Amino acid sequence: MLRIKVPATSANLCVGFDVLGLALSLFNEFTFEKSDEFSFYGFEDEFLTIDNNLVYDSYKYTFEKIGMKLVPVRIGFKGEIPVSRGLGSSSSLIVAGVFAANYFMGKPLTKNQLFDITVELEGHPDNVAPAIYGSLVASYKYEDNYYPNIYKVSKDLDFITVTPPFHLSTHEARKVLPESLSYKEIVNNTSRIVNIPRAFELGDVNMIRRLFIDSMHEPYRSKLIPTYNEIKEICDKAKVAFAISGSGSTMLIILKKDQKKATLIKNKLKKFNYDVKLLKVSSGVKLEEI
Repeated sequence: MLRIKVPATSANLCVGFDVLGLALSLFNEFTFEKSDEFSFYGFEDEFLTIDNNLVYDSYKYTFEKIGMKLVPVRIGFKGEIPVSRGLGSSSSLIVAGVFAANYFMGKPLTKNQLFDITVELEGHPDNVAPAIYGSLVASYKYEDNYYPNIYKVSKDLDFITVTPPFHLSTHEARKVLPESLSYKEIVNNTSRIVNIPRAFELGDVNMIRRLFIDSMHEPYRSKLIPTYNEIKEICDKAKVAFAISGSGSTMLIILKKDQKKATLIKNKLKKFNYDVKLLKVSSGVKLEEI
């Protein structure tokens, strides 16, 4: 039997739209066991068939892409990552399916080749890259391939996820974005995104705060989260960094490791009755034979 653990991911990181992603210490866990036919357990009822299961779709797609005969498996699931909240839940399903397929095919593909397949399925690399490689990842495309650059994240940084009880689909969040931007807006983002990896490596929260001024998506998506401005004000007063995680509805707070400050912020957030978690940066996908 194979066990796969995939971390949650926070994409965009304010100014890194569709490019940057961060792996966080919240996990979805999957098991795969050879069987006579496909079956599923641990999933919600609507995802217990091959007609509506993204892990199966990704698993099957990988076999077909390599041209190998499909190996039936029993797929189990235990999830910590909230669904449709901007923390990479769907990416975790894709990564698990693709990596499991490679395992049962005899591991013919490299990690980078598996990364390319996950991007084909997901459509963009910002979530699947950190789910695979861990840490902070910036990805780019050259011809038909995607290339990840993995950056160190200071162990002095903590991350607080603030997750409202409502979904916000990526499709809906993309619909509010403008069709074009000015040169001034583009320069604002490019001048900041090139400095993000250094700020995370240093664990410099003040630098991250100065860099977290976005022109591409947050001014538009923030309107879809009713409490965005109020929570941002709490973070500004506490001098911690704040951004929408992925396309929302989760929001991400970045602070220096400081239990007293983390507790203070969490106490101020209690009135919203949101799910609040204190997390660390994480390594990427892990496979284990059990």
